[in-house]
Parts: sequence; structure tokens; C-alpha cells
Amino acid sequence: MQTNLYFVRHAHSTYTPDELGRPLSERGFTDANTVTDLLKKEAIDYVYSSPYKRAIQTVEGVAKYIDKEIELVEGFKERILAEKPVEDFTVAITKVWEDYDFSWNGGESNRIAQKRGVTATLQNLKRESPLLQMCDESLLFEIKKKFQG
Repeated sequence: MQTNLYFVRHAHSTYTPDELGRPLSERGFTDANTVTDLLKKEAIDYVYSSPYKRAIQTVEGVAKYIDKEIELVEGFKERILAEKPVEDFTVAITKVWEDYDFSWNGGESNRIAQKRGVTATLQNLKRESPLLQMCDESLLFEIKKKFQG
């Protein structure tokens, strides 16, 4: 059986310091409905998501449509940039993107985040059935990069 893997980035969220509980914004809910409408025509059997609220909210319409529970996957959580809030986010993230193995104290490098996301993806692919994966955009980029070689 052919496995089709659909990746979705979470829709727009309203910033709060609570990373795990940050919800979608009004625009995000509108976009999540668009995602649901676009994916209704696909034969999706499983929906996997990061445990972050905004990720779950983005794909819950698809899960309801196919009458399946969303399976939460820790491996799809957003990359931890640093143990504590960084003074200058742009400088901090630029440094991480410039050096694939660099990580701030308590954070993850791109290589470590990629390995985590790819491992979770390969685990999901064992089902050999069409599935939808929902995770952070930088992690999506890293997973895609790995599979494209």
C-alpha cells in the first residue's frame, strides 16, 4: 500500500509566553478551517500532532472529519531554542541556523531537532497508511531536508 504523508504547519497563533498552551488566533482558526477543507478530499487515516495547543487546533477539524483521535507525538514538539528566554531572538536563531550543530545552553541544535522529527516520522510511516503530520515549521523544514537528501 502506498503511504501519502501530508505535513502541515500550525496556523497563526496569538503569542503568549506559554509555548505549550498558546492558542490559534482568529485568523488561525480561519486558516485551520481552510486546511480541513483542502484535506477532506484526501484519504487520510491517521492524524499526528505536536502536543502544542496551536498544532492540535490546526488539525482537529481533519481528525473530526475522519472520525479519529489526534495522536500526540512528543517528537513533533517545537525545537527548544534555549533553556531561558534569549535576549535577542533574531541573533539567537540566526546563530542556530548558521551552525547546524550549535545549540544555546539547554537548547537543541538543528541536527538534534531533525533527528528527533525524522525518528518520529519514520515511526509513523510503519503504519503504511495515508497520514497527516502537524509540527512546527522549522522542524518541518528539517524533516523535509533529511528526506530529500
